[in-house]
Amino acid sequence: MKFLNQNDIFQILRKSLKKHYGNFTSEPKIETDVDVMASSYNFVVRKLNFSGRILSFKYKEEILKRRLTLNEIKGMLELELGGKVDVAAYINEIEQIEENVNSYNNNIVLVATVTNEEPELDKECIMTLIDMAIDMNDREWFIELSNTYKQL
Repeated sequence: MKFLNQNDIFQILRKSLKKHYGNFTSEPKIETDVDVMASSYNFVVRKLNFSGRILSFKYKEEILKRRLTLNEIKGMLELELGGKVDVAAYINEIEQIEENVNSYNNNIVLVATVTNEEPELDKECIMTLIDMAIDMNDREWFIELSNTYKQL
């Protein structure tokens, strides 16, 4: 499992946006832009739950800015990193938000966890699987596992 902080997420998103919007030459400016009306806050775990858009990006050449949903962000991260991505938003300083509602976006932090679908097997695990392949008389699986064992 790999953990990403907000800077890592923004860096990957910039790379992905450059691929998708290749006609722009400048770096996309990404900022937190939570749809407050489509979000709720869990005070126990300090986690923000949202169903709307959470980030926006803009190019210097472009007048309008585009907002991204959580699914779009997860999709871009999964394409770049491979594996399953889970993105969460947390609020750093709830007291500051209570004092100044306009500081809402400044106090939100994104984090992500990336889980690879394929587990890494050690030699002992592969030997156990080879024994299973022999017991099942599965020649193809045995050959595949043997080749994997030799590579380790």
